[in-house]
Amino acid sequence: MRSLFWKVFAANLLTLLVALGTVSFLLASRFRDVHYRRTSLRLLATARDMTAQLEPLLAEPARRREVEIVRIAMEKSSGTQICVLSRGTARSEVFGGPLGDEAELPGPGADQAEAWETGVVPPGVALCGEEMLIAHVPFTDRRGLAWSLYVRASMAGAVDETVWELRKLLLLAVIAAVAVSLLLALGLSARIAGPLRRMRRLATTMAGGDFSQRMGLKEKDEVGDLAQSFDSLAEGLQSTLGDLRREQARLRGILASVAEGIVAVDAEGRVTLLNPQAAALLGLDQARTVGAAMADLPVPEHVSRQFIECLRRNALCTAEFELSGPNRSLVLQVAPVRTGEGERWGAVAVVRDVTSARRLEAMRRQFISDASHEIRTPLTSIGGFAAAIADGTAATPEQRTRGAALIVREVERLSRLVDDLLDLSRIESGAVELKLADVDVAELIRSAVEAFEAEARERRIHVELDLARDLPTVRADWDRIYQVLANLLSNALRFNRADGKIAIAAWDADGQVRVEVRDTGPGIPADQLPYIWERFHRADTARARDEGGTGLGLAIVRSIIGTHGGDVTAESEVGKGSTFSFTLPIT
Repeated sequence: MRSLFWKVFAANLLTLLVALGTVSFLLASRFRDVHYRRTSLRLLATARDMTAQLEPLLAEPARRREVEIVRIAMEKSSGTQICVLSRGTARSEVFGGPLGDEAELPGPGADQAEAWETGVVPPGVALCGEEMLIAHVPFTDRRGLAWSLYVRASMAGAVDETVWELRKLLLLAVIAAVAVSLLLALGLSARIAGPLRRMRRLATTMAGGDFSQRMGLKEKDEVGDLAQSFDSLAEGLQSTLGDLRREQARLRGILASVAEGIVAVDAEGRVTLLNPQAAALLGLDQARTVGAAMADLPVPEHVSRQFIECLRRNALCTAEFELSGPNRSLVLQVAPVRTGEGERWGAVAVVRDVTSARRLEAMRRQFISDASHEIRTPLTSIGGFAAAIADGTAATPEQRTRGAALIVREVERLSRLVDDLLDLSRIESGAVELKLADVDVAELIRSAVEAFEAEARERRIHVELDLARDLPTVRADWDRIYQVLANLLSNALRFNRADGKIAIAAWDADGQVRVEVRDTGPGIPADQLPYIWERFHRADTARARDEGGTGLGLAIVRSIIGTHGGDVTAESEVGKGSTFSFTLPIT
């Protein structure tokens, strides 16, 4: 009986049965007293009426026959037994049935009633084995003779009949009460259980995450108040969860937009958060990683060890490690963090890719080494020949002339290195103001090629031009684009083979002019190709030093083209040559 309907129905029915049982018991108890009093009064009234009718007849012996007739008539009309007997005479006169038995005058049970009173004759005493009520009225006739009038009536018949009628009434009342209770239970079920069942369904829906439904009850009672409170709760939860979802969305957006990878674990070392950057850096599947134990993930052992150590010591742990395929340098910082007041510690880690920084640092060190060598060599030569000229060691004019020429050449080499450094610094800092004008790209290319004709002939390298007809003009700084072409042509000449070829092409490519410089040199290894545009990078360090390169030319090219709104690309195949290209927006 878990339903509220049956609970209400059973409670009403039980209450009704207890009430009707109590009423029935009280009615039965009171009924006997009422019936006794009423029967006693009736018997006494009958006895008084009888004495009034018999007293004149008993005073005349000749009318004894009439006495019996009147007595019998009174018995029939009243449904009682009447007995009249004389007192105080030698021979008693008796009128009536069992009460007038001479063997037991004035009859069984007659002594139970005092004069002018009634008494109860127990079942064991009464002739019929029933409980009887007897009334005794003494009187004297006109002659002064004393008489006693006894009137007896059975209580069983009247009481049983009345009790039966009462029971029928009570049974009908119970049936009616059960029907009314059922109707009330139905009403209460519709009024109370119905909204509660709906609340249960809505609670189940809310547990599933849907907070859009409402009770909508407007009654001004407890059920209505409960429904309105339920609706307010749903609205509050919907608003709160909406805020939480928006906050989570913002947090996910922030975590997804930061450059560093972020990994969070709980106190048991299970991953609770992993942003896309961390998944990419560590080579993990973001969807499958969340919820997994850090120790079970396919990451380097010292990575999971840092998390374990941080959780054990509750202290910051830092490690730098290398990953292959491709080679990357990563820095991992794991810091302890509380997941809630009084709860155990968890940890959050920041993963940073320091590959570029480490490579840049290595290139800077290499550049310092190369620059030191580049500077030391000409300075040594300059110092040696200047000393020879100064102390007279170079005695002949030819020796002094050759020494001065070498000094000039080495000074130019130093100046070129310093100029490249200053030029790149000014371009990247935005200190260079472009002198924009409409530039004929074909003419600019021909001018640059003419400047390198002598060097190309000296190196026995053939230069080809493939310039599209009606090539549109571009908005650019002539000198800076010339510098770009000069750097590309210089590299193509220096890093080409003897009897090689350089092909320069230009054409209109979707609203831009694309210029391409292709050589037949040794090519660039694939692992070096992504870094050739960086400062200080030289794919072949030994050859670049022999050729006098500083590793700044391509970095300057990228910076100049970038300031013009174009882009640069490079393709290469080892043993077959390299292709460098750049674009410029059409005016």
